[in-house]
Amino acid sequence: MNILRKKDSEKIPKIPKERIDLPGATLPFFKYEEEGLTCFEFNSTKSDPPIPMVNAMRGLELIKRPEDRLVMQNMQEPMGLYPKIAETFEWEVTVLENSDMQIVFKLK
Repeated sequence: MNILRKKDSEKIPKIPKERIDLPGATLPFFKYEEEGLTCFEFNSTKSDPPIPMVNAMRGLELIKRPEDRLVMQNMQEPMGLYPKIAETFEWEVTVLENSDMQIVFKLK
């Protein structure tokens, strides 16, 4: 796991995102392509537990290929999630300028 800090000048450019229907999810999910990767994204920064965990588990079901990514925006790291998925997934954490976390999950 890597923890990075992202400065305002490093913000990701706007990429067209398509809203997708994900059964069992309670937050909106979006899909987009970036640098040959298929990214699925959701934002749980304003959600109380267990909503971030529930949506992360649903989103991880979308990760089926090495080029798939789940991008989670959350107010803190989902520490309870990591042990449950450590055998199958790896992740990178970025601390955003506003102190929220961006966690990007991929298959090992």
